[in-house]
Amino acid sequence: MSHTRMGGGPVLSKARGVDRAWGDLRLVATAHAVSTFGSFLNLVALGLFVLHLTSSTVQTGVFMAVRLAAGFLTGPVAGRLAARHRRPYLMIGADLFAAGMLVLLVTAPAGARTPVLYGLAVTLGAGQTLWGVAMRAHLPTMVGPDRLTRANGLVVSLRSVGMLLGFASAGVLVGWLGYHVAFLVDAATYLLSALLLLPVARRTPAVDRPAGPGRPTDTGPGRSTAAGSAPGRFALLRAVAPVVPAMIAVRAADALGSASHNIGLPVYATLVRPDSPATFAAVFTTAWAAGSLLAGRWAARRARRARRAGGGPTELPFGVATCLMSVCFVLAFTGLPVWLLVPVTLAAGAADGYAEISYTTRLQAVDADLRPRLFGFASAAQNAGFGLGMIVCAALLDRFPPLPVVGAAHGLALAVALAFLVVHVRLRAAARRQPAEVAP
Repeated sequence: MSHTRMGGGPVLSKARGVDRAWGDLRLVATAHAVSTFGSFLNLVALGLFVLHLTSSTVQTGVFMAVRLAAGFLTGPVAGRLAARHRRPYLMIGADLFAAGMLVLLVTAPAGARTPVLYGLAVTLGAGQTLWGVAMRAHLPTMVGPDRLTRANGLVVSLRSVGMLLGFASAGVLVGWLGYHVAFLVDAATYLLSALLLLPVARRTPAVDRPAGPGRPTDTGPGRSTAAGSAPGRFALLRAVAPVVPAMIAVRAADALGSASHNIGLPVYATLVRPDSPATFAAVFTTAWAAGSLLAGRWAARRARRARRAGGGPTELPFGVATCLMSVCFVLAFTGLPVWLLVPVTLAAGAADGYAEISYTTRLQAVDADLRPRLFGFASAAQNAGFGLGMIVCAALLDRFPPLPVVGAAHGLALAVALAFLVVHVRLRAAARRQPAEVAP
């Protein structure tokens, strides 16, 4: 008796492809969480180590400035690299360089540690930017456009766990085991991240090259560029205008606001809890990270139920979430009791996480040929906003208490986000009226 196959082969093959894609996504998201753990561990440990080594707050500030500058300058370069090379291998390379520099810092003689520290600052700043640009540009290739919200939700959720653990473990590792052990643990996290990415890299096909000069490549409705010639920075923004450049501007203003509460939190914690500022700061950051985690899980679950992860517009949720985040962060610096501070900071983290998911999903929806360079430009804009915020807010905190400084910075972000929402709503309303006006 013969058995006839009723067309199940293609269905099973597609199901296996989906399973493999989500398996790869989980590896990438886990690697990102592990790498984020390492980044936030060294963010705290290296700052303390520079201060311990140089006994200079100026040198500590210069170290952070070099790290931020390296991230800013790497953004456009990272976009070009992500457009030309297999992105998982770029992420692996960034992890290996970071691990190598941390081991070099531990093994270097005392007299050579200061120059190694600045080399490490460049490596970490540039590597973190390259990792982020490559990952965000690669996700649509892995999971497809219809599952991007769910994928970004998973990435944000696991990253929040890595962030929280990195902050929490830094003081314990440095205090109990010393700087050298903390740096070796940090190097091990980058090596683990690289190992997790290796199977994904091996399954990733080579990046398609342009067919040749003169052959048009579609970049969206009514737009094209010649394949083989990457658009310049202004041409890139024109190709995705007006919504995407406006969202990048909002995100840059948001980064400036984020710098204010990052640099203002230690000062504020010392003022409201002089007996235990570290405990207050830990409660603040834990609630924020928990909110970001909840936002990622909620976005992923909602997308899975809807079965249209990237199908809906994300501009309005992005703008609303950015406004809510700014308001909540300002409220968190008004002297709230702990029982009220925790839910307010939780809401700030949730709004921050959801704004990031909406923003990333929208940028990932642009044409595949433009996507890597767009993420490189967006990363540079965010690093510029954060760096400017760190400089300006640090200067203002010498003269003013934290609340007006945080209020001014997040007030700017709120104003930019509100302007974005008003203009976007009006443009959408005008677009809906236009067919009726031209109808016979």
